[in-house]
Amino acid sequence: MKELESFQKFGINLGLDRIEYLLEKLDNPHLKFKSIHVAGTNGKGSVCAMLSSVFVEAGFKTGLYTSPHLFKYNERIRVGELEIGNLEMERLFRKIKPHAKKVQATIFEILTAMAFKYFADKKVDIAVVEVGMGGRFDATNVLIPEVSVITNIDYDHTEYLGKTLKKIAFEKSGIIKPGVPVVTGERKKEALSVIRRIAKKNRSRCAVAMGEVRNEMRSALCGPHQRINAAVAVKTIELLKDFKVTKGAIRAGLKKVKWPGRFEIISSSHFPVPVIVDGAHNLAGIRALVVTIREQKIKTPLTVIFGAQKTKDVDAMIKELKPIAKEIIVTQSSHPGAMPGIKIRDLRLHDLSSPILVCGSIFLVADFLKSL
Repeated sequence: MKELESFQKFGINLGLDRIEYLLEKLDNPHLKFKSIHVAGTNGKGSVCAMLSSVFVEAGFKTGLYTSPHLFKYNERIRVGELEIGNLEMERLFRKIKPHAKKVQATIFEILTAMAFKYFADKKVDIAVVEVGMGGRFDATNVLIPEVSVITNIDYDHTEYLGKTLKKIAFEKSGIIKPGVPVVTGERKKEALSVIRRIAKKNRSRCAVAMGEVRNEMRSALCGPHQRINAAVAVKTIELLKDFKVTKGAIRAGLKKVKWPGRFEIISSSHFPVPVIVDGAHNLAGIRALVVTIREQKIKTPLTVIFGAQKTKDVDAMIKELKPIAKEIIVTQSSHPGAMPGIKIRDLRLHDLSSPILVCGSIFLVADFLKSL
């Protein structure tokens, strides 16, 4: 949608005034469906995918709103397992466009309004909604959910959210609403104390998902971090009052969950060696990726194709990757804020003899998969 792309010029602009204006013009669709609201530094997309898969398995009409996408904006808005269609995207955009122009809304705000209107029109039983950035001033924070979720707290987007864990935790805890329970997988005392304090102030129950899920509740997603994410998802479901979900539906939903571009092993006739892609885009994510590679007994050393945004702690991320790397090829993704490097199209991938790992940015993963 080229017209939607024209709103890219308004960049990232945190705040709730514009989204509230757009939603008011749409007759406040966000008040017409129940939701679960998921924030966190890492794992929030995975937790959303797990929850959605379980709700679908349990027979509920389920909305799912996530970001970013791999190939097209439609991926961000789903009902059940189906992405929103092009005609629906176009219809909703036309409806929102004049109001968005008036307030110079960002792309994320427009997409959020489109998603909420779509979910209301489709009369979903429940929508699982991922926070874009932070929480307190994120466009999704107009929701009054059934449960709020904060997967974990770590360093990312520090230019917007603050440079300490306490400040980042404060921003992400901004999704906690009065009387609405909150679930977290965070264990670091510095961050957890902030979450608990804000939950107490809001008279909200704070449940900490302890450890990893049992074997029978493990998801299809690999790695110890995903077992913690699954524990967060299961605890969230346990706190729901109006939705009865059986253990069988939870087990089946977790087994069937799909989350492309996250520790995905690509089978392709183009390459004689295994290719792993992972959207790990910050230091904590890279560390989890390295642990997963070792746990899954992936043969190392790997040829690492790495690319990230300029604002990331690139040196620290590369340092974590060195022990599993034969060589690290620094590349530039299509993201406008990407650090400079070799373009994917200029790599001689067919000449590589060791397994390939593509990581550092979900945009780089998308560029690589497109090149296939």
